[in-house]
Order: sequence, then C-alpha cells, then structure tokens
Amino acid sequence: MKSAQSEFDRRGVAIVIISFAQPQKLAPYQEHHRWPFVILADPKRIAYQVFALQRLSLLRVFSPATLRLYFRLLREGKKLHNYGQDDYYQGGGDFLIDREGSILFTHQSQDPADRPPVSTLLGEIDRLLTPSSLAKRSAPTIRCL
Repeated sequence: MKSAQSEFDRRGVAIVIISFAQPQKLAPYQEHHRWPFVILADPKRIAYQVFALQRLSLLRVFSPATLRLYFRLLREGKKLHNYGQDDYYQGGGDFLIDREGSILFTHQSQDPADRPPVSTLLGEIDRLLTPSSLAKRSAPTIRCL
C-alpha cells in the first residue's frame, strides 16, 4: 500500500488503518513501519463487529499461505517485532467506503496473508468512481489489521 500511495492520492482516496490495539501500542508500531496513513485505535473492536470480521481458527492463522508470507518476509530481512499481546486470531479486511458511508467494496480476509492486491483495490476504485465523480465522492480505504 505504501508504495502505491501516489496512485490512491491521484484518485482522491484516503487510506485509513484501524487496529484493535490500545492507542499506546500503536505509536511504536507506527514508528517502526512509518506508514503515511492515518491509524485509528479500536480496542473495543466496534469496526470489526460492524464489518463482521471473525476470529480465525488456528489452521487459518498458520495456513500455508500465511507461513509462505512470513518466510518470504524473513528472507527479505524483515524482523519479527513483539508489540505486546497481539491477538493473532482476529481476522482483518479491506473496504472501500465513500464519504456518505456507503460500502463500495469488501474483502474479509480468510487468513493473515489474504489481502487483495493493491491493483485490485485501484481497479475497484476506477470501476466504481468515474473521473467526473471523483471530485464529489472520495472513497477511503479502510484496512482492519
């Protein structure tokens, strides 16, 4: 997402990340990742309930796709960071929502590695929003971690 920030900006789309972490835990997380996005804390998981993001089973949390992702990240030199008592079982998702609150696109992750490619999100934005309506209707991307 970070590498495609200019593509979202060009389309007038804001990216908002929602996390179930306590606000004080998000500061070191954001400091480490240095994302140029707004990150909101939702420790009561209200957004997760609204978007019906379920808790994942052990087999989903450690699915082959997830293990491949983690091994790839480790091979790329990424390090594991412990941000406290994370809930590895909470499912996430990606959503496009316009300023009026209409949900334009939903993706509920089946495991931690199950995220739509940025190209899919940009394609959905292009499909849903015509150039003439971009000035009037902006669709923020909300990603629940």
